Amino acid sequence: MTEWFAQILVCPQCHAKLALPVDLCCGACGTKFESSRDLRGAWKGSTQMDLRRWGGPDSSFGLADIEVAPPKLDYAGPKAVRDSSELISEIARLLPNGGDALDLGCGPRDQAEPLSYAKFRYVGIDYSGEDADLLADAHALPFADDSFDLVFSYAVLEHLWNPLLALREIKRVLRPGGWYVGTVSQGEPFHASYFHMTPWGLLANLAIVGGFRPDRIWPTEDTLRSLATMGRYPRVLRYVLAAIDTVHRRLPILAPRKQRWPQREKLLDRLFRAGSVGFAIQKTKVQ
Repeated sequence: MTEWFAQILVCPQCHAKLALPVDLCCGACGTKFESSRDLRGAWKGSTQMDLRRWGGPDSSFGLADIEVAPPKLDYAGPKAVRDSSELISEIARLLPNGGDALDLGCGPRDQAEPLSYAKFRYVGIDYSGEDADLLADAHALPFADDSFDLVFSYAVLEHLWNPLLALREIKRVLRPGGWYVGTVSQGEPFHASYFHMTPWGLLANLAIVGGFRPDRIWPTEDTLRSLATMGRYPRVLRYVLAAIDTVHRRLPILAPRKQRWPQREKLLDRLFRAGSVGFAIQKTKVQ
């Protein structure tokens, strides 16, 4: 293995550095791997977590000090199959000089080109599939502490059986001041979704794990649009629902009560009924 990320590979069980090329068995703890590309390993025993108490949301649902407007869309590079232009725009603002990026749950590896365009060295992992650079488990990442400037995940957290454990791993592999950017489902009927997260549900998970500073949470897809797409409605019906959503947003006179709301309240209203939620979260420099 000659890829740049070979130097940061560790055993997902004991975090001992893996010899290169990766052996089929960790020399420190004996964890076995199916191949040098498959670092999922076989979990042994149990794991423990220290969970912080969270006082719960305030009157603004925990979002009082967080930006809730969508980021400015100014990315003009190559597009992914799963369009991430909004996310890449935000990433370029947060990390203009690029860095090292982990695509967690990379699927078809379609984010490699946009992230490379944004000056990142890329590695994509997934639990299964042929396209990922490595097969790995989000609950036990095979990377050393403080390895990445960016962890990116497109609609992944809702698929994980223990998002708290996954968030702890994300925090571990991020460098101090690094960023976790992605989306999570709130109202989309994705397959095999364990947890659909509201914005304040995401904040609660972050607060319980600790060591994160949420910077921005915003709506990435309206419920009507997402349900129409994920429900595989006929194309004509999808267009009709999309038109209803567009009219609702562009003709506020249809909802006269909302016209009196402050702009932030309008943004929060859209966020609370979003089918999908985007987020930009920083690992704090002091743990």
